[in-house]
Amino acid sequence: MLGVFFEGLTSVLSVVAKLLPSIIKIVGAKLETFAKALEAFFKALGLIETDEQVEEIGDKALQAENDDLHPAKIEDFDSHEKYLATIKERESDPEKSALIPQDEKLQKGIELLLGLAIEKYGKSMGDFGEVILSNIEPYSSPERMTALGDLASKNKDKFSEVVDYLNNKVKDSERSDSAFDTLVNIEKDLNPKAIESEIWKTVSGMKHQ
Repeated sequence: MLGVFFEGLTSVLSVVAKLLPSIIKIVGAKLETFAKALEAFFKALGLIETDEQVEEIGDKALQAENDDLHPAKIEDFDSHEKYLATIKERESDPEKSALIPQDEKLQKGIELLLGLAIEKYGKSMGDFGEVILSNIEPYSSPERMTALGDLASKNKDKFSEVVDYLNNKVKDSERSDSAFDTLVNIEKDLNPKAIESEIWKTVSGMKHQ
């Protein structure tokens, strides 16, 4: 099992609320790059389709929240999954979209999709959110985020172990070494020409700051 699964929308929203201040601090080009990397992560998890974008989802959600006739807010639904399914079915109004800053669209999309990841994968995904939002540079690589998403979808226990390591929560040396080795192997696959000392430095730089 991957962490403790959250029960009900309120529990997920409480975790997302803690992450939200860190999300809205990221702006401009850094936010756009980070959102693209997260997009790759969410696609690897199977949470969004290959042709879907974080910005588009955030745009539709913001328009839906402020719809005068048929507003739709996350609090009105039983789950992130049901809410996002409804949002995706809505047509985006180009005129309204043009009035919404790109940063707000990206931030809203990240917020909602992180909520869905937490809802689907449990506590470790919330902890992973804390890691990446405290130290976004290593997680602004779509390739690295795809690899981590693949790990989460294929080996939940190993992903949980890696997240605990990145969050400085592993006390057992065996689990710590195992998590470190998993990350080293990911980096070797991503950068086969890198020397070992460079890979170790990269992995060490991925930890919560």
